[in-house]
Amino acid sequence: MATFYSLFTLNPNGKYVIRVCNGTACHVKGSMDIYYAIARKLNLGDDDDTTRDMLFSFETVNCLGACGIAPAMVVNEEVFGQLTPEKAVAIIDEIMQKEAENGSGPGRA
Repeated sequence: MATFYSLFTLNPNGKYVIRVCNGTACHVKGSMDIYYAIARKLNLGDDDDTTRDMLFSFETVNCLGACGIAPAMVVNEEVFGQLTPEKAVAIIDEIMQKEAENGSGPGRA
């Protein structure tokens, strides 16, 4: 049953869960370019969805209900819209910087 619902996981999630929308509006506006840019930034392979330091978990979703601001992603509960790959990576960079400043970066999350 846990595998049927997309918000249930059998593996632990990272501190920050990133969900990139790949619904029709987001897909047409380049959401997969955003997805691949974030995957490269987080150094995640095809079979990886969580960083080794457990800071980030990463996935696509079918729809965030934010078509008006497509392409969009959610980090935990915060919605980001009208993204480009560069803007999305900058958001990840900001989170990483905040974690480093708080002393809970890699290995400390």
